[in-house]
Amino acid sequence: MPNECTIPGVAEPLEQGDILVSRDPQTGKIIEILLVITADCDISHGKFGSHLACLRIIPLQDYIRTILLDKKLRRLLETESDKVCSVLNKWNTARIPDAVPFSKDAVLDWIRNSEPEAISSDLQVPASDSPKLSQSLRTFRAALQASDALPDSDKLGRLIAFRTAQSGKTPDECLQFYLKQVQGDPLPEDIFLLPELPQLTTGSAVILLRQLVGLPLPSICFRAMDADSASMFLRIGRLEPTFKYAVSQALAIMYSRIGMPEEYEARRDAVIASLTTLQW
Repeated sequence: MPNECTIPGVAEPLEQGDILVSRDPQTGKIIEILLVITADCDISHGKFGSHLACLRIIPLQDYIRTILLDKKLRRLLETESDKVCSVLNKWNTARIPDAVPFSKDAVLDWIRNSEPEAISSDLQVPASDSPKLSQSLRTFRAALQASDALPDSDKLGRLIAFRTAQSGKTPDECLQFYLKQVQGDPLPEDIFLLPELPQLTTGSAVILLRQLVGLPLPSICFRAMDADSASMFLRIGRLEPTFKYAVSQALAIMYSRIGMPEEYEARRDAVIASLTTLQW
């Protein structure tokens, strides 16, 4: 039994912090896991309208594969696309000084559909620089093609495919590279990690603080025999008070934060980056 949870008796009323799960009645496969976040006083007095507020829970492995690494994939594509765009626009400006810069989408389409040597020729890159540019474009094109060949839903596969083609390293080396990054990064503010879930073998899980869903009270049951359809949610556990209040606090802090202007954030970061010494 996880230290963060208890298993309430079937006769105990629903509370904030209750963990609910829906399954396919034929296969037993988990469809969805939810955490009740509606306050206890609202539940006890029936002041929650037609639906209870819940937060979605997913296994940590799924979170890393589909959400966290998707961010890294998008950031990698953005960074590498910007580099290639800058290089091609540099050569195009050398050819036509007042040329309108290529858009990123135009550059990506060009690279996907044209041979690197043809692009270099169109830009009239000097013979001394053409081989280097062509090789750079060939590597980037191979990385794009490797990533594009996989389904868009396979974020991990697309990330590793791109990185492997780009770096020349093995897929396992690239996977370990990103796993080390994940291990070293602080947890995002929009999740709450649970080392374990009661009565499930999914391993560690994360509560997604940005994914609020409504659940009708009649959809919740407390005995396994009553969970006879995919629309029914069986209560499998309850967060201990310390943790359910911590989740509520994390949710409140996240939604009460004031977003700062990007200009301020850039100036703030520049000030910190410029610190090279301190006065004694």
